[in-house]
Amino acid sequence: MSFILSHQMDTFGGIIIDAKALPNDQNAFEQGLVSLLEKAKEGSFRLIWVTLDRVQSAFVPFLAQHDFVFHNCNEESLTMICRIDETSYAPFSPTHTLGTGAIVINAKDELLVMRDNWSNYRGYKLPGGYIEQGENIEEAVVREVLEETGVSTAFDAVLGLRTRHPVQFDKSNLYIVCRLTALDERIVITDTEEVADACWMPVNDYLSDVNIHAFNRKMVAELRHCSGLQPTHADISLAPNARHEVFFAKK
Repeated sequence: MSFILSHQMDTFGGIIIDAKALPNDQNAFEQGLVSLLEKAKEGSFRLIWVTLDRVQSAFVPFLAQHDFVFHNCNEESLTMICRIDETSYAPFSPTHTLGTGAIVINAKDELLVMRDNWSNYRGYKLPGGYIEQGENIEEAVVREVLEETGVSTAFDAVLGLRTRHPVQFDKSNLYIVCRLTALDERIVITDTEEVADACWMPVNDYLSDVNIHAFNRKMVAELRHCSGLQPTHADISLAPNARHEVFFAKK
C-alpha cells in the first residue's frame, strides 16, 4: 500500500491534513500527497485543508503544483486548500481589520483627544487603535486610551460603528466607537514616537474647530449623550470555551 499523508475527515465532506505528522523528506511528502488526492477523488470528498508552520514552507511549491491555493496566513502559519470539486465552498478568510475609538468626556464637558506623529492628518482625534487578536473590545479601547494618553478609564458602552472598504491589504475596516469614563484625568504621554499631543478640549471647541475632520466632529456631536449598547452577561452555549462579549441596547 502506498504511503498516504496522515489526515482526518471533517463534518463537511472535507479532509484536514495533519501538519504535525508530515514527513521530513519532500519526496515522501509529495508521494503521500498524491495518494491522498487519489483517495479524496475516489471517496467524493470536496475539499482538502492543510495549515503549515513557517518552518514547513518548503512544502508550499509541492502543494501549489497539485492545485492547492492560498486561503489565509499570519506571521507563523499558512493555510492552503484544494477544491476536489470546483464548486465546493470554503469558509472565507478574515475580511476586516477592527479598530476602536473612545469618547471620554469629563465633568467639565471636556473631551479627551490626541494627535499622532505618523499620519498626514494633523487635527485632534479620538484616542483609539486596533483590536489585537483574541482581545475583547472593552479591553482594547481601555488599553489604547491608556497607551496614547496615560489616562485610566472604565468601559461604558458601544456607541456606533463605521466601515470602510478597502483599507489595508485590500480588506475592510470596522471602527467601533465606545464611551469610557475617566478614572483619573492626568495626561502622561510615554510613546512620543507615535503621540504628538494629548489634551482635554472643551467639547464645544472641538465641535467648532474646522481643522478637525468633519466625521470626527459628527461622531462626538451625535453620540455624546447616547446610552448606546451596554455590556450584558449572556451564555453562548455554541462556544462554551470561547471568550466573548455581548452588548444589548437598554430600554
